[in-house]
Parts: sequence; structure tokens; C-alpha cells
Amino acid sequence: MSSRTVEAAFIAVIALVVLIGGRSLLVEIAHFGYPAAFALGALTLAQTLALRRNIAAGGPLVGVQATRDMAFIGASTAAALFVLAPARWSIGTCIVALEIALVLELMARLAPSPPPAT
Repeated sequence: MSSRTVEAAFIAVIALVVLIGGRSLLVEIAHFGYPAAFALGALTLAQTLALRRNIAAGGPLVGVQATRDMAFIGASTAAALFVLAPARWSIGTCIVALEIALVLELMARLAPSPPPAT
């Protein structure tokens, strides 16, 4: 079993866990208010910097990586909005955006390697 297959399996497990327990986790971190919002803001900033880096690096999967990064940014933003001002729509938005990002990551992991440049 290759390392790519193992990574893909773990990403699939993470996606399943988020689907099952994501709502409960988000409700629990909402009890921490501003510290949780600060941490989610830091995650959003880090993912924004990763988006810029991935676009600058280019490559055959740059479109998938950029879309994945934007989905992660959307998920962390929706989570921060739920922590600061709880609304039912932000829970679903966060979980869906996170699931989309994880599926895109899974697709990128399972994509065949590009042929070496000659």
C-alpha cells in the first residue's frame, strides 16, 4: 500500500468524522467565544497565505488546490461567524464547505502523477 493511498484513506476518514460530528464540535467551540474566533481567524489567515503560495507555485493541479483553499477559507469564516453570532445556517455552511475542501483534497491525492518533463 503506497503512502498516497494511506493519506487518501485518512482524508476519507476525516471527512466522515466531520460529517458525523462536525456540528457537535462547532457547538462546543462556540462556548469559548472570542478565543475560538481568534483561532479561527488565524486559520483563515494561514489558509489565505497558503492559497497565495499555491497559486504562485502553479502546476497541473493549481485549479483544484485553489478551489480547495477557498473552501477551507469559507469553512473557517463560517465557523468564526457561528462562534461570534450563532445562526443555524452557518453550521451547515461550515460543514458543507469543509466537506467540499476535503473531497477536493482527496481528489488531488488520488490524481495520477503528471509525467516528468522532458
